[in-house]
Amino acid sequence: MKSLLEKFAPRATGSRPDSSVDSWAATARQALLYALPLGFVALLAAQWLDADYRALRENSRRGAQAVAEVMGVTAAGEVSTLAAFARVNVNRAAAEGLDPPSALWRVVSSYDQDLLVLIREGDQTLFPPEDPLAAPKMWEERLRTLIGVASLLREGDFVNGWFPDAAGEYYFECLRVGAQETRKETCIALNARFIFPDLTAALAKRAQEFPGWAFRLRDPFGQAIWQEGLAPEGYESFLLSGALHGWAVDAFGPRAPGHSVFGRLALAAPLALVWLLLVFQARRAEKARLAEAAKRAALATRLSHDLRTPLANLKLYAELISRKAGDIAGVDRYCAVLTEEIDRLDALAGDTIFGDRNGQAAPKLSAADPCDLAHRVVARYERLLSASNCLCETDCAAVGRLRFDASAFERILINLLDNARKYAPGRIDVAISWRDGLLMIEVRDHGAPGAGGDTAKPSHGLGLSIVQELARANGGSFSLSGADPGLRARATIRASAEEGAG
Repeated sequence: MKSLLEKFAPRATGSRPDSSVDSWAATARQALLYALPLGFVALLAAQWLDADYRALRENSRRGAQAVAEVMGVTAAGEVSTLAAFARVNVNRAAAEGLDPPSALWRVVSSYDQDLLVLIREGDQTLFPPEDPLAAPKMWEERLRTLIGVASLLREGDFVNGWFPDAAGEYYFECLRVGAQETRKETCIALNARFIFPDLTAALAKRAQEFPGWAFRLRDPFGQAIWQEGLAPEGYESFLLSGALHGWAVDAFGPRAPGHSVFGRLALAAPLALVWLLLVFQARRAEKARLAEAAKRAALATRLSHDLRTPLANLKLYAELISRKAGDIAGVDRYCAVLTEEIDRLDALAGDTIFGDRNGQAAPKLSAADPCDLAHRVVARYERLLSASNCLCETDCAAVGRLRFDASAFERILINLLDNARKYAPGRIDVAISWRDGLLMIEVRDHGAPGAGGDTAKPSHGLGLSIVQELARANGGSFSLSGADPGLRARATIRASAEEGAG
């Protein structure tokens, strides 16, 4: 344990990036030298320019808003007028009686099926009649959409809006009178193709009063319905209310007076250059600091996770030693396991702390027997697995010694065993094989007890992400698949035959 602590201590005390701090201090001093002679004059000029520009811009926007309100009132008034005229026709026809509803059918026909009518009292539909032969099929399909919209908007004595349909957009109005149980509801809907010709004509006429302006009317779905002129720059957008709530009028008026480009450049360039320099340097320093902090956090998190399983094993064997104090052979065996675990912790800490610049230790190739290594790992954790009601069986098809990263092999197998032990205790099958230069480690669980036949769902957190990183760093891959029941985890690492073998 002493060597383990010694590995931590130098890094913890000597990891402060003094060179980065010195570099930032030098950059800050240089930025101040640039800023002091130019910043004061440029700041005053920029403040004056900014205040003047804001005033001009606000006046321009207010003017655009006033013009847009005129256009919006015109548009909403035209839609309301068309809807009001349709409602008068519907009410007049309904007054003649709904049984038979021939007068209402004549009104609908006069609109060439561009008018939908729905009359309900409580939950009973009075018009259209329920007889499917009484209504044209196309009209009936569109009416269903209106019924659905009206049902969603049951609150309020008057509701209106727009809804899309295969035949186009519809503007609808619903008027409700009476209590909820006996409330009488009259809804009408006008197709956009009936509304838009009159709407665009009214807008085009109104636009003539504002020469030099460009306008655009957009529906709630973002589609441009009408446009007059072309804005060389961005529009000012204003939402509408009333019959066109959710719509927007985009307006672009004559260019507001402003300062020349050269004047702005002459006054604002020094401040902009100093600001850009400061922002660039500050951003670079901040990114470096965050990257270093993230790297340290990742190293600490990974190390902490990898230490949990061997520490749990150490704790278990410590308890067994206390119980077996009289059995010298047992004590020797348990102490051997403890020594192995401590050595592995020492090597693991070294690999993590002294990894490469990306936080991942480079593969350390050595000759070893993967089957023997796998059996030793399983035997080492036999008691911990047994304490979790796990029975592990190992099948090894990789015969002989190979060259591979034994430490990565152990870490992968331990993480996969620990994942299965935590989330699917029971039978665990381990299979080791070697083919086409890849050494495969496969761990299959058989589902958690009491899962009712469902596949166990192991953690997809840090343990499996460490396995994936180790496999990729060693030229392999990692995959997770269903095994019916349970799950099968496969990790591969690059391995070659030992020189002189065979």
